[in-house]
Amino acid sequence: MIVEIVTIGEISHQLLSDLAPKLVETYAPLIEECLSGAALELPPAAYDPHRKQYRSDIVLERVQHRITGENRVLAIADVDLFVPTLNFVFGQAQYPGRVALVSICRLDPKFYGRPSNYEILLDRATKEATHELGHTFGLAHCPNQSCVMSFSNSILEVDGKSS
Repeated sequence: MIVEIVTIGEISHQLLSDLAPKLVETYAPLIEECLSGAALELPPAAYDPHRKQYRSDIVLERVQHRITGENRVLAIADVDLFVPTLNFVFGQAQYPGRVALVSICRLDPKFYGRPSNYEILLDRATKEATHELGHTFGLAHCPNQSCVMSFSNSILEVDGKSS
């Protein structure tokens, strides 16, 4: 199986090229390869001006309608995401399905007023991409807080998970 990584917004090529082999290693032999895909636009209907955030379900649906072929698709976005019942989400995925979405907005130390740190961003992005792709394979949330499939309600919970 191939995972196509598509971007929404300004995502560094370095992050994509460093993330891809980590996902292949984690999910081998299910995933044979991660390929860079198209750059997609955010659907205007996803933006909530009162919250200054984007609805992840609408973005996920847009990605789903833009894909072709049999590949799984992981969309990496640079905007703040939410679902109506939560303040924010790090990502969302079809459960099970073919499409997953992760935002690096709140994974970046700069969001919390900290200095930029690429290694921390890559570690967090790897955990959340692994988590959301896990949902596409039918994995549910895990009650063990150190498990990558546990639900993260804060960046501290992301940092506490194993990759």
